[in-house]
Amino acid sequence: MEPNDEDWTAVLPVDDLRPNAARRVAVGDTDVLLYRTDQETLAVGNRCSHQGAPLHKGVLRATGAMKTVTCPAHGSTFLLTDGRVLRGPATSWLPTYDVRVNGATLEVRERRQ
Repeated sequence: MEPNDEDWTAVLPVDDLRPNAARRVAVGDTDVLLYRTDQETLAVGNRCSHQGAPLHKGVLRATGAMKTVTCPAHGSTFLLTDGRVLRGPATSWLPTYDVRVNGATLEVRERRQ
């Protein structure tokens, strides 16, 4: 089934997310981590799949194609582009979200795999 406009959730004004900054937003009952680079905005689940620590409090790095977040609790590292675990102890990928700009608002929807 193809997603439609009803699948998108408005989360915040575009100008509220500075480049090279992270922000936690709510999408329904789910915390989502947004990270904006100069070229794109990425979104993944904000809770580490190991023990649920808040990833927006972790270390974010964006060097070349490798855009990562490291969990502040136990050091698990995830790729922001697809949620993949790069370093444990986490073993489960993070959920990922599509991001779009609609007018002056950032919107997200869960990515279908």
